Amino acid sequence: MSNAEEELKKLRSGIDSLDTEIINLIQKRAGFAQEIGRVKKESGGPIYRPDREKDVYEKVTQLSKGPLPASVIRAIYREMMSGTIALEHPLKIGFLGPEGSFSHSALRSKFGTSIEAVPQTSIPDVFRMVEEEKLDYGVVPVENSTEGQVSSTLDMFLETDLVVYSELYQRISFSLLGFETDLASVKRIYGIRIGNEQCRNWISANLPNAEVVDTSSTAMAAKLVSERKDGLAIASKIAGEIYNLSVIAEGIEDYSGNTTRFLVIGKTESPQTKEDKTSIVFSIPNQTGSLFQILKTFHDASVNLTKIESRPLKRNLWEYHFFIDFIGHKADPKIKSLLETVKSQCTVFKLLGSYPTAGSFLT
Repeated sequence: MSNAEEELKKLRSGIDSLDTEIINLIQKRAGFAQEIGRVKKESGGPIYRPDREKDVYEKVTQLSKGPLPASVIRAIYREMMSGTIALEHPLKIGFLGPEGSFSHSALRSKFGTSIEAVPQTSIPDVFRMVEEEKLDYGVVPVENSTEGQVSSTLDMFLETDLVVYSELYQRISFSLLGFETDLASVKRIYGIRIGNEQCRNWISANLPNAEVVDTSSTAMAAKLVSERKDGLAIASKIAGEIYNLSVIAEGIEDYSGNTTRFLVIGKTESPQTKEDKTSIVFSIPNQTGSLFQILKTFHDASVNLTKIESRPLKRNLWEYHFFIDFIGHKADPKIKSLLETVKSQCTVFKLLGSYPTAGSFLT
């Protein structure tokens, strides 16, 4: 046996020994998690805790010194937590389907693969299934860095009593998928409207004569192309793998770094952490200075607004609901006082939830 072979044998023996130790420790950790699940079940507490999830990710990120990057360590822990949650209570989580959509990808980034992912045909359907307790949680897009708000998600917060339980940010990269490799012969492009808009410059330059057909999701676009053998789909590479489509072009979005913010919706509320965000929606009297007074309340309290959006009231012309996100948790005395002041100035006020900020954990 050569010196190199002898050295490799010793190194592999060391890995085998470590694997035995790692497996034993993982199973021991799972045993503790099962006991925690028993206690939570007896006390009526939620199985999934985004505050605890954030604590674990921050801890392992700090402990990770290489050579593996912290993102890999977090992915490992995501699957471990996914598996232990499944031991406690198999979660059923809804998303805008079908499989292979960016919502599906976001769900897996958040919850891992040991939960039951349940596709829905629309964002309102995700809300309704969670509201009827047929699903534990839902994952829905709320805004995109280039196209702005997802109106149907904002509207459904007004129609249901669901709250925001957690958030995550997902980078979005579009691929052109299908069977036709000659772009000159392509007559149709399928894709979700917001995705088509994000690729408009590429489409104009490369497929100026193709008909753009809006679909309910990127995955549905891929599914249609797979079934009809007609046209091309704007979707994720994962959708291409699921529906056996070739990647004709990659990265066709007009702006790199395109990111979508997703919310986890449910009926439970997250405990306070060191870094939280709160979401509210309200309407105000249609008179001079009404919105200014609301914004001044946040300014005077030195509370940082991270988003403000408006949606028209469907029953009154030229009047609006305002959606605001800001840093802080409703349990904080300062935030509690601020919310009481804001509520007193509104004709309609609804607290949509306080939850841990996604921080730097961009997937």
